[in-house]
Amino acid sequence: MTQNYGFLIDQSKCIGCHACSTACKSENQVPLGVYRTWVKYVETGSFPDVRRRFQVTRCNHCANPPCVRICPVSAMYQRADGIVEFDPSICIGCKSCMQACPYDSIYLDPETNTAAKCHFCAHRLDVGLEPACVVVCPEHAILAGDLNDPASEIARTLASAPATVRKPEQGTAPKLFYINGNDWSLHPSAAQTHDSFMWADKVTEQNASPYARGGVALPVLTANSGASIRTPQQQGYPLNGPIQFGGRVAEHMVQTAYTAQHKINWHWELPSYLVTKNIAAAQDQLALGITFVSRHQKYRGRTLHALESRLDVQSL
Repeated sequence: MTQNYGFLIDQSKCIGCHACSTACKSENQVPLGVYRTWVKYVETGSFPDVRRRFQVTRCNHCANPPCVRICPVSAMYQRADGIVEFDPSICIGCKSCMQACPYDSIYLDPETNTAAKCHFCAHRLDVGLEPACVVVCPEHAILAGDLNDPASEIARTLASAPATVRKPEQGTAPKLFYINGNDWSLHPSAAQTHDSFMWADKVTEQNASPYARGGVALPVLTANSGASIRTPQQQGYPLNGPIQFGGRVAEHMVQTAYTAQHKINWHWELPSYLVTKNIAAAQDQLALGITFVSRHQKYRGRTLHALESRLDVQSL
Protein backbone atom coordinates (compact mmCIF):
# COMPACT_ATOMS: atom_id res chain seq x y z
CA MET A 1 0.00 0.00 0.00
CA THR A 2 1.32 3.45 -0.95
CA GLN A 3 2.18 5.63 2.04
CA ASN A 4 0.37 8.95 2.42
CA TYR A 5 1.62 11.07 5.31
CA GLY A 6 -0.38 13.78 7.04
CA PHE A 7 -0.74 15.75 10.28
CA LEU A 8 -3.55 15.79 12.84
CA ILE A 9 -3.77 18.48 15.53
CA ASP A 10 -6.16 18.38 18.48
CA GLN A 11 -6.82 22.03 19.28
CA SER A 12 -8.48 21.17 22.58
CA LYS A 13 -5.14 19.80 23.84
CA CYS A 14 -2.85 22.60 22.59
CA ILE A 15 -1.72 24.89 25.43
CA GLY A 16 0.16 27.41 23.28
CA CYS A 17 3.57 26.58 24.72
CA HIS A 18 5.43 27.00 21.38
CA ALA A 19 7.44 23.82 22.01
CA CYS A 20 6.68 22.73 18.44
CA SER A 21 7.86 26.06 17.04
CA THR A 22 11.18 26.03 18.90
CA ALA A 23 11.81 22.34 18.18
CA CYS A 24 11.19 22.94 14.48
CA LYS A 25 13.57 25.91 14.38
CA SER A 26 16.26 23.94 16.22
CA GLU A 27 15.89 20.76 14.17
CA ASN A 28 15.87 22.51 10.79
CA GLN A 29 18.11 25.49 11.68
CA VAL A 30 15.41 27.99 10.73
CA PRO A 31 16.73 31.60 10.80
CA LEU A 32 15.33 34.28 13.09
CA GLY A 33 12.23 36.07 11.88
CA VAL A 34 10.71 33.18 9.91
CA TYR A 35 8.87 30.03 10.96
CA ARG A 36 8.03 26.63 9.54
CA THR A 37 5.47 25.96 12.26
CA TRP A 38 3.92 28.45 14.63
CA VAL A 39 1.07 28.87 17.10
CA LYS A 40 -1.73 31.31 16.37
CA TYR A 41 -3.60 32.92 19.28
CA VAL A 42 -7.24 33.94 18.78
CA GLU A 43 -9.27 35.60 21.54
CA THR A 44 -13.07 35.30 21.47
CA GLY A 45 -16.01 36.72 23.39
CA SER A 46 -16.44 39.88 25.43
CA PHE A 47 -15.59 40.58 29.06
CA PRO A 48 -16.08 38.72 31.33
CA ASP A 49 -16.87 35.79 29.05
CA VAL A 50 -13.62 35.62 27.08
CA ARG A 51 -11.44 32.77 25.90
CA ARG A 52 -8.10 32.37 24.15
CA ARG A 53 -7.74 29.58 21.62
CA PHE A 54 -4.56 28.16 20.08
CA GLN A 55 -3.98 26.84 16.59
CA VAL A 56 -0.80 25.23 15.30
CA THR A 57 -0.18 26.32 11.71
CA ARG A 58 2.23 25.02 9.09
CA CYS A 59 2.44 23.58 5.57
CA ASN A 60 -0.66 21.47 4.87
CA HIS A 61 1.19 19.01 2.57
CA CYS A 62 -1.73 19.20 0.18
CA ALA A 63 -2.65 16.30 -2.06
CA ASN A 64 -3.17 18.91 -4.79
CA PRO A 65 -0.37 21.38 -3.97
CA PRO A 66 -0.52 24.65 -5.95
CA CYS A 67 3.07 25.47 -4.97
CA VAL A 68 4.30 22.42 -6.87
CA ARG A 69 2.33 23.25 -9.99
CA ILE A 70 3.46 26.87 -10.16
CA CYS A 71 7.17 26.37 -9.44
CA PRO A 72 8.98 27.10 -12.73
CA VAL A 73 12.07 25.03 -11.88
CA SER A 74 10.47 22.12 -9.98
CA ALA A 75 12.19 23.13 -6.74
CA MET A 76 8.90 22.31 -5.01
CA TYR A 77 7.93 18.71 -5.58
CA GLN A 78 5.72 16.01 -4.09
CA ARG A 79 7.27 12.79 -2.89
CA ALA A 80 5.71 9.39 -3.50
CA ASP A 81 4.63 9.29 0.15
CA GLY A 82 2.64 12.53 -0.19
CA ILE A 83 5.12 14.87 1.51
CA VAL A 84 5.59 18.21 -0.27
CA GLU A 85 9.35 18.75 -0.26
CA PHE A 86 11.61 21.48 -1.64
CA ASP A 87 15.11 21.58 -3.10
CA PRO A 88 16.89 24.84 -2.18
CA SER A 89 19.79 24.06 -4.51
CA ILE A 90 17.68 24.75 -7.61
CA CYS A 91 15.27 27.37 -6.20
CA ILE A 92 15.60 30.77 -7.91
CA GLY A 93 13.75 32.70 -5.20
CA CYS A 94 10.99 33.91 -7.52
CA LYS A 95 8.31 33.64 -4.77
CA SER A 96 5.79 31.98 -7.09
CA CYS A 97 5.12 29.27 -4.50
CA MET A 98 4.57 31.90 -1.81
CA GLN A 99 1.93 33.55 -3.96
CA ALA A 100 0.25 30.23 -4.77
CA CYS A 101 0.06 28.91 -1.20
CA PRO A 102 -3.27 29.91 0.39
CA TYR A 103 -1.99 29.09 3.89
CA ASP A 104 0.99 31.50 4.14
CA SER A 105 3.15 28.47 4.92
CA ILE A 106 6.14 29.28 2.70
CA TYR A 107 8.77 31.89 3.48
CA LEU A 108 11.93 33.15 1.84
CA ASP A 109 15.04 32.16 3.78
CA PRO A 110 16.83 35.45 4.58
CA GLU A 111 20.22 33.74 4.43
CA THR A 112 19.88 31.86 1.13
CA ASN A 113 17.05 33.82 -0.55
CA THR A 114 15.36 30.52 -1.42
CA ALA A 115 11.90 29.25 -0.51
CA ALA A 116 11.52 27.06 2.57
CA LYS A 117 8.72 25.55 4.65
CA CYS A 118 7.78 22.57 6.80
CA HIS A 119 8.96 19.41 5.05
CA PHE A 120 7.53 16.95 7.56
CA CYS A 121 11.05 16.45 8.97
CA ALA A 122 11.55 14.10 6.03
CA HIS A 123 15.16 13.49 7.04
CA ARG A 124 13.91 12.08 10.35
CA LEU A 125 11.05 10.17 8.77
CA ASP A 126 13.42 8.41 6.37
CA VAL A 127 15.31 6.89 9.31
CA GLY A 128 12.23 5.87 11.25
CA LEU A 129 11.86 8.92 13.52
CA GLU A 130 8.83 11.16 14.01
CA PRO A 131 8.88 14.90 13.20
CA ALA A 132 10.47 17.03 15.91
CA CYS A 133 7.22 18.83 16.72
CA VAL A 134 5.42 15.54 17.40
CA VAL A 135 8.15 14.35 19.77
CA VAL A 136 8.31 17.49 21.93
CA CYS A 137 4.59 18.29 22.28
CA PRO A 138 3.89 17.84 26.02
CA GLU A 139 0.13 17.30 25.47
CA HIS A 140 0.37 14.89 22.54
CA ALA A 141 -1.70 17.38 20.55
CA ILE A 142 0.16 16.72 17.28
CA LEU A 143 -0.04 13.42 15.44
CA ALA A 144 1.83 12.49 12.27
CA GLY A 145 1.64 9.29 10.30
CA ASP A 146 0.44 7.30 7.32
CA LEU A 147 -3.17 8.15 6.51
CA ASN A 148 -3.46 5.01 4.38
CA ASP A 149 -2.47 2.70 7.23
CA PRO A 150 -5.63 1.84 9.21
CA ALA A 151 -3.49 0.69 12.13
CA SER A 152 -1.69 4.04 12.51
CA GLU A 153 -2.72 6.32 15.37
CA ILE A 154 -3.57 9.20 13.05
CA ALA A 155 -5.85 7.03 10.90
CA ARG A 156 -7.59 5.54 13.94
CA THR A 157 -8.12 9.00 15.47
CA LEU A 158 -9.51 10.44 12.25
CA ALA A 159 -11.88 7.49 11.97
CA SER A 160 -13.27 8.08 15.47
CA ALA A 161 -13.43 11.89 15.70
CA PRO A 162 -14.77 14.59 13.35
CA ALA A 163 -12.01 16.68 11.82
CA THR A 164 -11.80 19.77 9.65
CA VAL A 165 -9.24 21.52 7.45
CA ARG A 166 -8.37 25.10 6.56
CA LYS A 167 -9.76 26.68 3.38
CA PRO A 168 -11.32 23.60 1.79
CA GLU A 169 -12.81 25.88 -0.87
CA GLN A 170 -9.33 26.33 -2.38
CA GLY A 171 -9.39 22.76 -3.73
CA THR A 172 -5.91 21.92 -2.44
CA ALA A 173 -7.00 18.80 -0.50
CA PRO A 174 -4.91 19.67 2.61
CA LYS A 175 -3.63 16.86 4.80
CA LEU A 176 -3.30 18.93 7.97
CA PHE A 177 -6.43 18.02 9.93
CA TYR A 178 -7.83 19.70 13.04
CA ILE A 179 -9.91 18.09 15.77
CA ASN A 180 -12.09 20.46 17.81
CA GLY A 181 -11.27 23.19 15.31
CA ASN A 182 -13.35 26.34 15.37
CA ASP A 183 -14.30 28.63 12.52
CA TRP A 184 -13.05 31.85 14.12
CA SER A 185 -9.59 30.34 14.37
CA LEU A 186 -9.45 28.35 11.13
CA HIS A 187 -10.86 31.09 8.91
CA PRO A 188 -8.46 34.07 8.69
CA SER A 189 -11.22 36.52 7.73
CA ALA A 190 -13.32 35.74 10.82
CA ALA A 191 -11.09 37.63 13.27
CA GLN A 192 -9.78 41.16 13.38
CA THR A 193 -6.02 41.50 12.99
CA HIS A 194 -4.69 44.54 14.82
CA ASP A 195 -1.52 46.48 14.07
CA SER A 196 0.30 44.90 17.01
CA PHE A 197 0.35 41.56 18.79
CA MET A 198 1.34 40.59 22.30
CA TRP A 199 5.04 40.23 21.45
CA ALA A 200 5.41 41.61 17.93
CA ASP A 201 4.03 44.11 15.47
CA LYS A 202 1.87 43.07 12.58
CA VAL A 203 3.93 42.94 9.38
CA THR A 204 2.57 45.68 7.14
CA GLU A 205 4.05 48.10 4.64
CA GLN A 206 3.23 50.96 7.02
CA ASN A 207 5.14 49.73 10.06
CA ALA A 208 7.91 47.90 8.21
CA SER A 209 8.96 50.52 5.68
CA PRO A 210 11.35 53.39 6.45
CA TYR A 211 9.29 55.53 4.09
CA ALA A 212 6.31 55.32 6.42
CA ARG A 213 8.40 55.95 9.54
CA GLY A 214 9.89 59.03 7.90
CA GLY A 215 6.56 60.42 6.81
CA VAL A 216 7.29 59.83 3.12
CA ALA A 217 4.49 58.37 1.01
CA LEU A 218 5.02 54.78 -0.05
CA PRO A 219 5.40 54.10 -3.78
CA VAL A 220 2.49 52.12 -5.19
CA LEU A 221 3.59 48.95 -6.98
CA THR A 222 1.86 48.73 -10.35
CA ALA A 223 2.22 46.63 -13.46
CA ASN A 224 3.06 48.07 -16.87
CA SER A 225 -0.65 48.19 -17.61
CA GLY A 226 -1.19 50.40 -14.57
CA ALA A 227 -3.02 47.73 -12.57
CA SER A 228 -2.15 47.28 -8.91
CA ILE A 229 0.11 44.31 -8.23
CA ARG A 230 -1.47 41.52 -6.16
CA THR A 231 -4.77 43.15 -5.22
CA PRO A 232 -5.82 41.62 -1.87
CA GLN A 233 -8.67 39.16 -2.27
CA GLN A 234 -11.01 38.00 0.48
CA GLN A 235 -10.84 34.26 0.93
CA GLY A 236 -11.45 31.73 3.62
CA TYR A 237 -14.97 32.83 4.53
CA PRO A 238 -17.09 29.96 5.84
CA LEU A 239 -19.32 28.52 3.15
CA ASN A 240 -22.44 29.17 5.25
CA GLY A 241 -21.73 32.89 5.71
CA PRO A 242 -20.22 35.02 8.51
CA ILE A 243 -19.83 33.47 11.95
CA GLN A 244 -22.07 35.00 14.61
CA PHE A 245 -22.27 35.09 18.41
CA GLY A 246 -25.77 35.82 19.65
CA GLY A 247 -26.65 37.76 16.52
CA ARG A 248 -23.37 39.70 16.37
CA VAL A 249 -20.88 39.08 13.58
CA ALA A 250 -17.82 37.23 14.89
CA GLU A 251 -15.30 39.71 13.55
CA HIS A 252 -16.70 42.25 16.02
CA MET A 253 -15.96 39.96 18.97
CA VAL A 254 -12.87 38.04 17.84
CA GLN A 255 -9.30 39.21 17.49
CA THR A 256 -6.02 37.56 16.54
CA ALA A 257 -3.69 38.11 19.47
CA TYR A 258 -0.60 36.50 17.93
CA THR A 259 0.40 34.83 14.69
CA ALA A 260 3.35 34.67 12.32
CA GLN A 261 3.26 36.41 8.97
CA HIS A 262 5.57 36.14 6.00
CA LYS A 263 5.94 39.07 3.63
CA ILE A 264 4.82 38.12 0.13
CA ASN A 265 6.10 40.30 -2.69
CA TRP A 266 6.57 39.86 -6.40
CA HIS A 267 10.13 40.75 -7.29
CA TRP A 268 12.01 41.02 -10.57
CA GLU A 269 13.33 37.45 -10.38
CA LEU A 270 10.16 35.82 -11.71
CA PRO A 271 9.53 37.96 -14.83
CA SER A 272 13.24 38.03 -15.66
CA TYR A 273 13.43 34.24 -15.35
CA LEU A 274 10.38 33.74 -17.56
CA VAL A 275 11.71 36.17 -20.19
CA THR A 276 15.17 34.60 -20.31
CA LYS A 277 13.67 31.11 -20.32
CA ASN A 278 11.48 31.99 -23.30
CA ILE A 279 14.45 33.53 -25.11
CA ALA A 280 16.55 30.43 -24.44
CA ALA A 281 13.71 28.18 -25.60
CA ALA A 282 13.32 30.23 -28.78
CA GLN A 283 17.05 30.02 -29.44
CA ASP A 284 16.99 26.27 -28.97
CA GLN A 285 14.05 25.92 -31.34
CA LEU A 286 15.75 28.16 -33.89
CA ALA A 287 18.98 26.17 -33.67
CA LEU A 288 17.03 22.93 -33.99
CA GLY A 289 15.19 24.29 -37.02
CA ILE A 290 18.41 25.42 -38.70
CA THR A 291 19.99 22.03 -38.03
CA PHE A 292 16.97 20.23 -39.47
CA VAL A 293 16.92 22.41 -42.61
CA SER A 294 20.67 22.02 -43.08
CA ARG A 295 20.52 18.23 -42.76
CA HIS A 296 17.49 18.10 -45.04
CA GLN A 297 19.31 20.11 -47.70
CA LYS A 298 22.39 17.90 -47.43
CA TYR A 299 20.26 14.76 -47.70
CA ARG A 300 18.37 16.24 -50.65
CA GLY A 301 21.66 17.16 -52.36
CA ARG A 302 23.05 13.65 -51.88
CA THR A 303 19.85 12.12 -53.20
CA LEU A 304 19.89 14.30 -56.32
CA HIS A 305 23.57 13.53 -56.90
CA ALA A 306 22.93 9.79 -56.58
CA LEU A 307 19.97 10.05 -58.95
CA GLU A 308 22.00 11.98 -61.51
CA SER A 309 24.81 9.43 -61.31
CA ARG A 310 22.33 6.59 -61.85
CA LEU A 311 20.83 8.35 -64.88
CA ASP A 312 24.32 8.89 -66.34
CA VAL A 313 25.12 5.22 -65.94
CA GLN A 314 21.85 4.21 -67.61
CA SER A 315 22.45 6.57 -70.53
CA LEU A 316 25.81 4.96 -71.18
